[in-house]
Amino acid sequence: MKGTILHKIYAVFTEWSHHLPAACSRGCSTCCTQNVTITALEGEDILRFVTAENLSSWFAAKLALPPIHRPATMTNNDFAGACLEGRDADPGHNDNTSPCPFLEDHSCRIYPARPFGCRLFTSSKRCSSTQPALVPDFYFEAATAVTQLIEHLGQREYWGNMLDVLPALLDISEFREIGTHLEQAGIIKARLRTLTAKPLPGFLLSEEDDGKVTQLLESIFAAEIGEKRLEDILNGK
Repeated sequence: MKGTILHKIYAVFTEWSHHLPAACSRGCSTCCTQNVTITALEGEDILRFVTAENLSSWFAAKLALPPIHRPATMTNNDFAGACLEGRDADPGHNDNTSPCPFLEDHSCRIYPARPFGCRLFTSSKRCSSTQPALVPDFYFEAATAVTQLIEHLGQREYWGNMLDVLPALLDISEFREIGTHLEQAGIIKARLRTLTAKPLPGFLLSEEDDGKVTQLLESIFAAEIGEKRLEDILNGK
């Protein structure tokens, strides 16, 4: 059920954002760094794709590379909660621009199963090491809100850098074959670097939002799975 909800959220966001001008194309990988955070649910999606595509040994070799990313210090919803309560919050600054290990010839090998932290990247101008992505402020707020929803969906499970969460999940029986290619000590260290996904405390929306973000959230909440609205499912009804 949670996997179905995750993909419904992806679909609604894609539909909402498809009209925005984008310079991105296959082989454009400037934004594809190791600064990607995911939930356990997104990680399981990736691992199932890897297994189905018979990429286990290739994937394990990528996970076995020495970690050069910084572990996340607080989740998106932890940060949002602190901001909404007026508490000081420091999510940490990660300026690691090292390429994602899942790139081959500047293209993503796990693209169909990429997490939302990758799906949200877009720019109206071609990016480079000296030209950052250019997106409207409302898009950034919308992507942040969806990231919070996805964390809420995966609450009480692993959350953190993609390269920590993925090894942490390898004790699940259907993924153990991938784990056989890795040292157990490395898996344990990765698990210790993860955090726990938290429930949604509220959204971080600016007063300047002209309704575009609200429209997206309403579309997500109104989407149905079976005979239930996503809003009711996310609220545990």
